[in-house]
Order: sequence, then structure tokens, then C-alpha cells
Amino acid sequence: MTDLFEPLPESTGTRRRENTRTKLVRASLEVFVEKGVDGATVDDLVKAAGFTRGAFYSNFSTKEEVFSALFDEVTAELIAIANSAVDSAVAQGTPQEGREVPDLDDAGVMLAVFEGIRPFGRQWYLLYSDAIARSLRDEQMRAELAVQRERLRDQIGALLTMRLEASGARALLAPEDLAQLLIGIFIDLMLREHMEERDVTELAATTILGTLHAFIAPR
Repeated sequence: MTDLFEPLPESTGTRRRENTRTKLVRASLEVFVEKGVDGATVDDLVKAAGFTRGAFYSNFSTKEEVFSALFDEVTAELIAIANSAVDSAVAQGTPQEGREVPDLDDAGVMLAVFEGIRPFGRQWYLLYSDAIARSLRDEQMRAELAVQRERLRDQIGALLTMRLEASGARALLAPEDLAQLLIGIFIDLMLREHMEERDVTELAATTILGTLHAFIAPR
């Protein structure tokens, strides 16, 4: 399985407590992915991080707090991955002496975003579905999830807006609504890939292209 987080640098002194908290959050990823919020225990979380229960309770009161912090970090990582994927796609689409490059359209950019987050599809889907289920029963979790959903939606919307401005095309939906539709498509594609054990590369290309053609008017 691809690691979502880079290893943390070793730190000492005043940053030690901050590092302990971050390690607890990041180590919780596989625990929550495999056991879910309901199945995971505080002992599972401290064992994964290599800390004591005392270290846990110095930073968190409940496992739900750790899950919320994890979801925040995962969202930030996905946003960084999306930005990096677009930067790489744009760089590859920049003419250079001695080579031809394909025209980079809006669908190409969104496909690059999907391919960037695809290696983490199983982790993301399990965390996301767990967060949805919990938030429908828990008002505080619902508010926290709404913030993370908006962060990711707004970033995808900003990437779409940037490409639309560059191409002169016009979205028939508000960019944030089109972004939310695309995120739903990303999630469904990753679910189908793991549930059906199939390669969704071609399906992703046709689905994302078809969706954008339906909701974007060319120049």
C-alpha cells in the first residue's frame, strides 16, 4: 500500500510535544482504515505510534478527536497531491524545444488530479465513508466533516476555475458544484476499482471527459 504521509523528521526540545501529537495522528491512519472509528481502541492507537496511554491523553481526550485530526491531515495531503498533479500536467504540456506536447484541456487536468489521488483510494474511501456514517449521527463530527469537504471542494473548484480562465471556456454549473460532482466521481471510481478489482484508467478518462463536456461550454 502506498504511504500517504512522508516520514516525520526527528525533533527535540519545544517541538517534542507537537511531534508526539503528529505521530499519534499519522500512525492512526492504518488503524482507522482497518478497524474504523468504532472498532479502534486507544490501545490500538498508542501501539501503532509506539507511545504510552499517558502520551495519548496528554494530547487527546478521545479516539474521535484523533480521527478528526487525521481527517484534517488527510484532506491537506490530498489537496497537496492535487496541486502537484496539476503542476506536473501543466509542465508536461508546456512546449519545449525539440518535442511536441498534447493540448492540455480541462479534462486532462482533472484526470491528472484523479490519477494523483488514486493510489490512496482505498485509504481515502474507508476514512471518508466512516466519517460520513459518524457525522450523520454526531452533530460535532458533521460540522468538522463539512469543513474538510468544503476545503477539498474549494481547491478542486479553484483548479477548475484556473483552467477555465486559461481556455476561455465557461462552466454551466458553479465551479464548486462542478467540483463536488467530480469528487463524487473520483470516489465512485476508486470504490469500483477496489470492489470489482478492475483497472478503471479508461473508465476514468471517459467519465471525467463526458462530465466536463456536459457542464462546460467551450469558448
